[in-house]
Amino acid sequence: MWREAVRASQPAMSLVDLSTGRLIEVSPLAVALLGTTPELAPGLDYLSVAERPRDAAETLRLMREGTLDGLRGRRRIRRPDGSMVDVESSGWAIRAGSGPPLGLWAASEVPAEADRNPAAQGTISVLPSTDIPSGLDSARVTVDDRWRVAYIGTTAGSLLGRPPVELIGSSVIELTHPDDLAPMLLAFARATTQTSIGVWVRLRHHDGSWRAVRAAPRALGAGGEGTLPFALLLAADEEAEAPGSIGDAVRLAGHLRRIAAQIEAGVQVDIAHPLGALITSDLSPREWEVVSRLVRGDRVATIAAEMYLSASTVRNHLSAIFRKVGVHSQQELLARWRHGPEGPPT
Repeated sequence: MWREAVRASQPAMSLVDLSTGRLIEVSPLAVALLGTTPELAPGLDYLSVAERPRDAAETLRLMREGTLDGLRGRRRIRRPDGSMVDVESSGWAIRAGSGPPLGLWAASEVPAEADRNPAAQGTISVLPSTDIPSGLDSARVTVDDRWRVAYIGTTAGSLLGRPPVELIGSSVIELTHPDDLAPMLLAFARATTQTSIGVWVRLRHHDGSWRAVRAAPRALGAGGEGTLPFALLLAADEEAEAPGSIGDAVRLAGHLRRIAAQIEAGVQVDIAHPLGALITSDLSPREWEVVSRLVRGDRVATIAAEMYLSASTVRNHLSAIFRKVGVHSQQELLARWRHGPEGPPT
């Protein structure tokens, strides 16, 4: 199932056998990124392309043993000709089904200008969300082990402009916008270790356009649904944009990153904005990164893993942020971010 997904991916993606560290499937763009050939890429030792093999080996060990589920960060890849390429990558362990433990990796080459603007880095994002609510079977999609739609409710079908019967057998991979396939697949992988995952993707509508939806995957199997591996709950753009939802978190985190990028570039920003207390709080680039991840819903442990920091270091950053902004807790910080100094309306 996962090999088929990687083969069909337009983004640079690879599937790693965590027990051996070898690539077992590589997408065409990942082959080019690695500077190798389609014939040689499968079977390539992941440690042989890592700039820091010892660190990479430790990461594989932690993921194999279940201590670490996923990570995201910037690293360098060593190509066979000796050249190096900087990439922003996201990886997640797949802990479902029989066979060896697997890791799914997605990567994108970091443009040269990103060196001068750290806040602009990162094109792949999988975002925490609420669990799939009960009683919404009409918004539900289940897929088989070939990524084909096995069941789709009427609400989910209407988002794609088709009766459910016409979508049975359709490939979820083919229905997903190529630029959103990496986040979608990483969300599926993440659903094998967590129960509360959501991701923004564009799905193909019957008229050929792309419709932005929130997709919340859930791993099945233990739920008595036979061999069906996953379910999805689809929510329309306007539904997910309700205050306090994942859409709100995505929008807030994106706005914060843009502010950070403007400050980094020396651009004047509007300090009359309700968020002026944050904008003018003299946060460091690392503190901006911690805040942006906190706003999008990440917990301290997730922030630490994805930023290659200890949990205590993240808490130290949070303490400094609270002091600079003038709050005493994460809840106060998020309230200040959403509503300004006056707080939420009464």
